[in-house]
Amino acid sequence: MEPTPPKSLWELYRGFLSIGARSFGGVLPLAHRVMVEDRCWVAPGDFAEVLALCQFLPGPNVGNVSVVLGRRWFGPLGSLAAFAGLMALPLVWVFGLALLYADFAANPAVRAVVTGVGIAGGGLFIGTALKLAKPLARKPAGIAIAAACFGVIALGRVSLFAVLPVAVLLGWLAARKDLL
Repeated sequence: MEPTPPKSLWELYRGFLSIGARSFGGVLPLAHRVMVEDRCWVAPGDFAEVLALCQFLPGPNVGNVSVVLGRRWFGPLGSLAAFAGLMALPLVWVFGLALLYADFAANPAVRAVVTGVGIAGGGLFIGTALKLAKPLARKPAGIAIAAACFGVIALGRVSLFAVLPVAVLLGWLAARKDLL
């Protein structure tokens, strides 16, 4: 199916509001599902490219995605609408949960629930990483660069700031030779 961007600022705001309302702590899996699978606003490869750019920028990844895509579709007002939609309800919930957690943090059951939610979030993140890797599946150079980055950062414990410029250069060279 061909991607169809939102038709109005209100639709853009509501779409990002739905992402922010239903994803607490791990926004990426739901953002991918809403924008790529449910609403078909962007193609899977385009989403992966925008996310890659936004991971390079400071700040929350999906917050940056909202700003980039909002601007793409509606200019500066689109950036504001998308970001406001994404952050509106989580802001209210964080304040409310902080007040509750302050009273119940010492309770072992509450600590167990928080740990379980963290583990579930990790599973969602891994599942989304596999979805994002699908556009690379037919591109051995992309797989090699991604695997090398993982190995150097996760296993070799090298700083992302040292690895990223090298990965960008390798990706650019691979794209110029039509390997990506």
